[in-house]
Amino acid sequence: MNDQWEPLNPDDDVVHFHQEAFENLPRTQIVFQLLKEIKKIWEKHSTSSGSRIFGEGFECCVLIPGQQWRTGKIRVSLEFCPDEIEDHRLDIKQENSPLDDLRQQLKEGKN
Repeated sequence: MNDQWEPLNPDDDVVHFHQEAFENLPRTQIVFQLLKEIKKIWEKHSTSSGSRIFGEGFECCVLIPGQQWRTGKIRVSLEFCPDEIEDHRLDIKQENSPLDDLRQQLKEGKN
């Protein structure tokens, strides 16, 4: 597994757990549904509002090694780390654009 995490799109991406990750929850869900369920669990076991920690965030200070303290907000989101890095750019076939001739003409005109 690599260490390149990708943010998930809550409205479009779907998650399927290979084993039960959360008690009494379906193993396959759209990310926004999963976040909604995690918010419920958070609110049940926390004194702070789940909607704030997953939405607008909480004001805080963060210290990153080698840097100064920074003020801002912190919130929770879901990210995915694929087992293997895929380079989708390699799958794209290079086709000539109808604009290639025009680009070449403009390039030659500048010289």
